[in-house]
Formats: sequence, structure tokens, C-alpha cells
Amino acid sequence: MTELRERWPKGGDWQQVPTTPELRAQAISVSIWQSGPLRVISALERADYPDASGEAGPQWHISITRNGNRPKPTDLRRALRAFRMVGTEIDNHHPGNAQHFWLPVDPKRRVDCECKVDEVQVVEPDGYIWSNPHEPAECRGCAAAQLFGRPCTLHPIQEKQPQ
Repeated sequence: MTELRERWPKGGDWQQVPTTPELRAQAISVSIWQSGPLRVISALERADYPDASGEAGPQWHISITRNGNRPKPTDLRRALRAFRMVGTEIDNHHPGNAQHFWLPVDPKRRVDCECKVDEVQVVEPDGYIWSNPHEPAECRGCAAAQLFGRPCTLHPIQEKQPQ
């Protein structure tokens, strides 16, 4: 039996680049790949299944960026083919520069993520879609703003009015 691990690219000119201790600590197995302007983090992670069962299990996850920015549709198609993730669901749970794709290892668990129904689907001006809880105190855009210093697209910082 082959050891279960993250997906490695097939074909093309993908070069593996070093991972970080932080990435290795978050996944069962993980690798980073570069091909031209594309960078893909490929991981096998234990994550909540998308069926709202509350159960978790192994899932393949790839995140794709282009020069550290959001990838173009042609980039996504190329990376999805290389990592054998064609037909998987795009599932961004926060704003950012990467597009995220998930695939449960168990075929019976492969359903659309409950966040598509249970959460607000935020569409940014460039078409990037991410899901956010209905509760404003749990806003992932505000959390990302604190981490990355970019304003939340849902709750921009209000400038104080002079008194």
C-alpha cells in the first residue's frame, strides 16, 4: 500500500521548493511547487468534512497563486490538471491572494461545502469569491485585515470625524 500524502504535480516544469516549519506543522504532509509565475502549496490535511457532519478526515488541499497574487483562470486550469484536482471545488474561506481547492480522500465525503449555503458568499470587485460567517464579530475579512494590514472589503475602517 502506498503511503497517503499530498498530491505532487504530473508533467510540466514544476520544481519543488522548501517548505516552512509552520506549514509542516499544519498538515499531515505538505510540499510547495513553482512553475514560472505559479506557486502551489499542496497538502494532505485533517479538516472538517464539507457535509456539515462535524466529522473531520483527510483531505487534499491545494492553494494557487501567481507571483503572490490571485491567479488567472488559465493558471487555475493548468495547476488543477497538474495536481489532478480538476473538478474539485473552489473553497476560499477568507479573502486573500490564493485560490483554494479541496478534495476529501474518501469519495463518499465529496460534496459541496456547507459554507456555500450556511455563510455569506462575498464577491470582490475582481470576481474573487470567499465565504464569511453571518455574525459580524466572526468576520474573516476583519481577521485578515489585522494580519495583513489590508482593509476588510466588508467593513472598511471608518475614519474618525473631527469633533
